[in-house]
Amino acid sequence: MIEDNYVPAETQVQEYMQTKGWTEGWEKNKKRLFVVNTETFNTEDPSYDDSFVTKRSQYALIATMGAKAKIVEFMRTEMSAVDQITAPGTDVHAELNKKYETAVNKIEKQQQKLVKLLAEVDAAEADKLRGVTWSELYKRYYEGLIKKLDETYSAGDIEAKKLATYEKTKKKYDEAAIEMQEIEAKAASIKGTVSLESTSVVETLAKAPLMGASILLQAESWNEEEDEYEVSTLMVWSPKLEQAAKAVVTGENYPLKPKNGLSVQDWLNTQELATLVGPRQYVDKDGQRWFLGAYAMPVEGSSSLKRKNKGIADLFAKKETAMALYADIETHKQAAIALQTRSAEQLQGKDNTEVATSFAEQTRQSIENRPVSGLSKLLSKTMVHPISQQKIHLVVYGISGSSASEALKMESSAYQSAAAGNRAIQKSVADKKLLDKELVKSNAVVISNKESLTENTVSNNTAKSVVAHNKVKSNSQSLLNAPSIDEDDF
Repeated sequence: MIEDNYVPAETQVQEYMQTKGWTEGWEKNKKRLFVVNTETFNTEDPSYDDSFVTKRSQYALIATMGAKAKIVEFMRTEMSAVDQITAPGTDVHAELNKKYETAVNKIEKQQQKLVKLLAEVDAAEADKLRGVTWSELYKRYYEGLIKKLDETYSAGDIEAKKLATYEKTKKKYDEAAIEMQEIEAKAASIKGTVSLESTSVVETLAKAPLMGASILLQAESWNEEEDEYEVSTLMVWSPKLEQAAKAVVTGENYPLKPKNGLSVQDWLNTQELATLVGPRQYVDKDGQRWFLGAYAMPVEGSSSLKRKNKGIADLFAKKETAMALYADIETHKQAAIALQTRSAEQLQGKDNTEVATSFAEQTRQSIENRPVSGLSKLLSKTMVHPISQQKIHLVVYGISGSSASEALKMESSAYQSAAAGNRAIQKSVADKKLLDKELVKSNAVVISNKESLTENTVSNNTAKSVVAHNKVKSNSQSLLNAPSIDEDDF
């Protein structure tokens, strides 16, 4: 029984959009595109599905990728389509039905004559046969009827004129019956033959680089009756978002006007963190637009499993942040509907029509060898997923125009410092060569002092031996080296 507070994920998204006055598609006045995409998967119960958290995270990414595909399709879609109907030149069953009806009429006509003749022999039996259909008569009464008439005429109880009529009627009846058998045999051999086929195929291809597309809203729901989990996302793209993403990639600082807002960390703490998967964006109190990427993995089990899953969450969060900025999107879809009508399996029956459908999709988003500067971990937290009650570890990374710009400056400074260090090392090597020459000159002095140095070494080794004999086993303890730290040092 579905609880009263259950609302499908997509319905939640649509209801939220209504409160904001947003609609799917291109919004001309504010120049932005809204896209809703929903994905579902089956699970008997999230609370004891060991792979639920991973499934849910991946389906959230599938929903995100599908939304990006719709944005790219809006830009440009190459389409191919065909509708085709194929029908045989001659409907053989229609022809057979005409022959069938003709044969039935012949038989019924001769049947009436036979019954009339039978009435002269056995009126009571003839009354039983009146109104009986040909198929019933042929299968149940024909042989008995002919036998009775043959016996009567053979005994000479009927005049010769009527005998001739009987023989003529019997012959025509037999001919019509043989014709009926041939028609039915032919019908059986071609029964179910395709009389009509209809196919419709449509194929689309769309691909483009996409910058700045971001999720505004994500909802989830669990339908206990259907064993179905639903993830729905609302994604937005606009020239503003594209320009901001471009600025991050190029290292430009592209701040907006400061506004009454929060820092990006404080904003994250106000979110329903359990639903964060995929790309997000936020403009902080300083006017910096942050592109965020989030991912969650389960954190239950052994220490090694937890460590692995946290590492996966970390890498996928980085990936989602990078793809929030820029990704090559390509989507190829193909749908087909086939309709086939087969003629009836027996004469005078009804046709049978079947329908088959097919849908194929390949959607891909990718980045390759693309530098990412200014990527910072903004949140790493373990929590309980509200619906499944399973523990998850969430990681969120972010990039802003300011962080990217500072990261590029840092990189430049690091290389300059390294170059300066290399030059200093080269000078140090040259200086050492000069010192080595001086060392050779002073070698005589070193030899003269050798005896004195040997005596000192013996004395020092004796002292160390005494200390070594005085060592005792250590107890558990800790060490901390905490030098004086000045905030201005870094």
